[in-house]
Amino acid sequence: MKVMYEDIEVGEVITNRSLTVEEALELIGFDEEKFIQENGFDDIDYNDFRMEY
Repeated sequence: MKVMYEDIEVGEVITNRSLTVEEALELIGFDEEKFIQENGFDDIDYNDFRMEY
């Protein structure tokens, strides 16, 4: 599955079970500060993350 923030692909996870967004972000080693800096955001809203299967 792809982990998306708005239209930005954050990473991909291969799994055989359902995951929460938080679990998926942990599995891909999501670095919030690095993501904010790389994409020019002031902050991020975790409600804007989604997973595409």
